Amino acid sequence: MKLSIRRILIVCLSVLVSTAVSANTLTNEQLCTAGLALAIDKQPRGINTKGLAGKQILLALKDGKNDWDYRCHVNRSSRTIKLEARESRLNDAYLKQSIHYDVSNNARAVEVKMKQRNGGFKSEKYQARQLKT
Repeated sequence: MKLSIRRILIVCLSVLVSTAVSANTLTNEQLCTAGLALAIDKQPRGINTKGLAGKQILLALKDGKNDWDYRCHVNRSSRTIKLEARESRLNDAYLKQSIHYDVSNNARAVEVKMKQRNGGFKSEKYQARQLKT
């Protein structure tokens, strides 16, 4: 009897821990939204990262086949985000470089940083709730 209760407790605890960890992890799409928001000086909530929606900017992950204005690739090993624009008129100087990111506070926030055209760095910190998709 004690053995089965112990197993049930272990299973319950492992489910709770795995749920908490996955809930706090930022997805590639959320990291891309943060990088794009910094690159084009917009707020993350104003960027449509899923499908068509009027005049909003469409963001797709690099392997996506849907419609997009900007395409994004996240390299988790080097903690960089690469963005490419669909049209050359959208392709400003910020998109021709890597955007570095640093996840903090148990993945509840991300700071994105990129070089400015005239030197120095531009950075912004976004909370996970700002990056909900």
